[in-house]
Amino acid sequence: MKKKLLRRYYKLLGKLAHWYIEKHSPHVIGINGSVGKTSCRMIVYQTLQQFITSKKIYTSPKNFNGELGLSLSIFQIEKREPNVFCFISTLTTLIRKRFFWSKPYDIILLEYGIDRPGEMDFLLTITKPHIGIFTAIDSVHSEQFGNPAEIAREEVKMLKNTLELWFLNANDTYAIQLKEHLYIDYLTYQTEWYDIAADIFFKDEKFFISDFKGGVGVQFNLRIKEKKYSINTNILGKANYGYIGLWIAIAGILDYKYARAEAKPENPILRNGSHEELNLTYKLQPGRLSIFEGIENSVVVDSTYNASPLSVRKIINTAHNIRQQLFPQRKILLVLWDMRELGDLTEREHRMIAGYVSQVADHVILVWKYMTDYLADELEKVGYDKNNIEKFYDANIAGKHIQEKLKGDHNEYVIVCKGSQNTIFLEEAVKHFLLNPEDQKELTRQSDRWLNKKNKYFG
Repeated sequence: MKKKLLRRYYKLLGKLAHWYIEKHSPHVIGINGSVGKTSCRMIVYQTLQQFITSKKIYTSPKNFNGELGLSLSIFQIEKREPNVFCFISTLTTLIRKRFFWSKPYDIILLEYGIDRPGEMDFLLTITKPHIGIFTAIDSVHSEQFGNPAEIAREEVKMLKNTLELWFLNANDTYAIQLKEHLYIDYLTYQTEWYDIAADIFFKDEKFFISDFKGGVGVQFNLRIKEKKYSINTNILGKANYGYIGLWIAIAGILDYKYARAEAKPENPILRNGSHEELNLTYKLQPGRLSIFEGIENSVVVDSTYNASPLSVRKIINTAHNIRQQLFPQRKILLVLWDMRELGDLTEREHRMIAGYVSQVADHVILVWKYMTDYLADELEKVGYDKNNIEKFYDANIAGKHIQEKLKGDHNEYVIVCKGSQNTIFLEEAVKHFLLNPEDQKELTRQSDRWLNKKNKYFG
């Protein structure tokens, strides 16, 4: 009964959101895929703000997507609580906005996030995007769908319903297969180093010690068709370089569109032509590859928001490259918690990262059941020294142990932390070995609601 009432509630909010979009006619940019949506969306938002300054641009600062989150994002509702009073208050606000508010934004960025079959159909009844971005397909959500191929079949529905232009990840097997289903223009972008043909391409990643928070920045060369850029930024990770590229491309497309409509000159930085150097500073999303100073001269790479097989491999690769270029004398301490929502693929996916982990990590801290059962066993099978593997079932206990290890160890470390959410809360382990206590508020899930929940969980 409760589920039926919620479905009706979501459907009502969806209708109100659909009418709201029809009334104000903003340019809708949609992001989908099973990984990387929020990072992509926030990079896009902040990039567009720097280049499309004459237009009002909005995206939810929260991780709002799916059948409830999409509607809340459209109405700029940024708070929700799972209780009847919040539901009534939200519905009242939406009705008032639907009928009485003026145009709130010219461009809106939305996540078309799904976690069950059929959900994309409902999201597309709310609004169809003018521009679509496909990130990547991974095993995450296989628990609900069965396997990545089933996820891709659901995600492709957004491609088929995008109105103007699509951006496809040239490094994602499923994305490239989807080209056959496209009947509108598309561009491809790169998220890895592979030597592939892509319209948006980057190379020459060089890390440097900077004034950015955390002390690490990166420079790389970016090409969008014939246009070349040299990018200096504080946001790390190859996928993010691709996202920066596609959003500069989108900024150019929108700038051209608005310039033509309003008889204004185009932004010269976004035109094809000579090489441009850009310094782009982003506000980093908590738990998505942030760098902090740790105790005992350690460097902490925090990616504790969530984890999937693909994202685990990418964070390990990024941390390895940072170590190689900037901190070659430090060892890598890899802290991994379970990857969730993998369904029947759980054991296989935890075992498959063993080869990757063994090549990079000098010491491994594994937390919770899947990591301690499957990855630990597979690491020993591939010849990794079992004396360098430690197992825990509690984030706080693991964090305190790492703190003591750092104090008693003559080595200096790059500490890489990656894990899923939902009763795991690996970010609480990170608090024990941050050098500056004020950095704790920069970790993920630090709102009063989350802290109260975690205090009860940890007792």
